[in-house]
Amino acid sequence: MCHGIEGEAVFLGCVDYYLGTPHRVDYYRCRSCRVLQQSPVPLEVSAFYERYPVHARKSRMYSTLRRLVMSPIYYDLARHPKGSVLLDYGCGDGGYLELYQGKGFTLLGYESSSAQAAQVAHRLGLPVYADMQALVREQRGAVDVVTMHFVLEHLTDLDAAFRNVHLLLRPGGQFYFVVPQASSLEARLFGRKWHNLDPPRHISFPDSGAAGRLADRNGFTLSAEHPVAFPNGIAGTLPVLLSGRFRFPLYAFFLPLGIALSRLVPTGSRAYHLTRTQLAATRSIDGRDSAEAGLTRPDSRS
Repeated sequence: MCHGIEGEAVFLGCVDYYLGTPHRVDYYRCRSCRVLQQSPVPLEVSAFYERYPVHARKSRMYSTLRRLVMSPIYYDLARHPKGSVLLDYGCGDGGYLELYQGKGFTLLGYESSSAQAAQVAHRLGLPVYADMQALVREQRGAVDVVTMHFVLEHLTDLDAAFRNVHLLLRPGGQFYFVVPQASSLEARLFGRKWHNLDPPRHISFPDSGAAGRLADRNGFTLSAEHPVAFPNGIAGTLPVLLSGRFRFPLYAFFLPLGIALSRLVPTGSRAYHLTRTQLAATRSIDGRDSAEAGLTRPDSRS
């Protein structure tokens, strides 16, 4: 975020309660910008996503359950006129794109895994890119809305992601993202066992200040932000507290409680609405075009 070199330890030796992988990571809070982030930032993250269930084909019942859980955080594309172009950046299994199929919008997806992108493209019959250079080359300045539903926290280079979104959006286009809030009440309550900490897959947790700085230096205006109700922070943590790891039957049992509490006190996750300005943002830190800069894996929890 700020290229600072000093941080204070917050969580050391964090284990993977969700998938039970052997990876252990440390989280530090930067003394300069106060962003919570893994240290060191991993150079390669593909091993973190082996057996990742979010990318698997879902049953009809699971899809229905997900819509119930995710509906408060999904971007409302219906506010845009028919014919608008949407890119879901880190589209996972394509669940969000599927919501708007056949409703008059032009839909695109991006997933860095070529196998995952091909699978979703085949199932939905939509363009799903795995090559950021190709995506920018073909869609530069043509996209009306870019969405990231629980994606940004997975990335190792936030500025690179913002620059590429800037390249893809038309002037005045909308960038919407949702991230877990590491300063939230539930995060402070549950600590290292908080489900939305999700080590090792979650790399950093930008807050309001960080979102504003990322927007300013990459050609965006932060137009709105607000908390969103996401029950997994509670429903996913209680199984860990009771049994030592995430277990889906316990999660399903606690989901009604998570839905109720998250809608009463929606602090665990936050949504940000950004507008692309005319400012060009085509150069990376090392001077290369951002479409060719070191792009990172945009895996999604959607």
